[in-house]
Amino acid sequence: MRYAIALAGIAALTLLGVPAYGAPAHAAPLVTTIGPYGYAVTGSTYTSTTADWTMPTLKCTTSGASVSIWTGLDGYSSPTVEQIGAEAVCESGTAEYSGWYDLYPAAPVYFSNTISPGDAMTASVVFSGTTTFKFTLQDVTAGWSHAVTKNAAGEERSSAEVVTEGPGAAGVLTDFGKITFTGCEVNSLSLGDQDPTPITMVDGSGKVMVSTSAITAAGKFVNTWLRGT
Repeated sequence: MRYAIALAGIAALTLLGVPAYGAPAHAAPLVTTIGPYGYAVTGSTYTSTTADWTMPTLKCTTSGASVSIWTGLDGYSSPTVEQIGAEAVCESGTAEYSGWYDLYPAAPVYFSNTISPGDAMTASVVFSGTTTFKFTLQDVTAGWSHAVTKNAAGEERSSAEVVTEGPGAAGVLTDFGKITFTGCEVNSLSLGDQDPTPITMVDGSGKVMVSTSAITAAGKFVNTWLRGT
């Protein structure tokens, strides 16, 4: 069963009063109990973001446990997010995979195409320079691609992100093992060369739920699952 992303993207950080950043990657990471973990960049106006990853194989022990993987514009220091990605939700011991795009705070729109663990995915969001956003999600392994163009006005485009997100409706971050992001670019330049800020998720007792590796100059980093709650 697909779930609605209650606080899609890092817009949740702004809504909860987390201040805008601007710190380089060597500074202390932003720590949040909400759900995104990965990298964000700010300090400019952004027109494009892209990322590649391989869909993970989940260890499903809790029904409704989930993980979402996406890239997008806005959300870190602004109340909207223009994002696209894929998610995996555990239902009765089986993982269900779906692709989606979202102009938060609107509800996500799901694609009907099948995604399987191990599939190579590519996602991007591109702003045209007027009011038009193009969302593209490609399953390289399965051989399908979706490109959706939507108009939206007033978006600040003050940040760009590549993140893993959770937990979902069950309040449990499913064991996804490792997710390796590659080819992460913002404004057609490597995210790793733009002093991105790492985002670390902790549980209610302050224990880290996901570790995020350093990002390389080529825009590669790894998120590793540590705990579900």
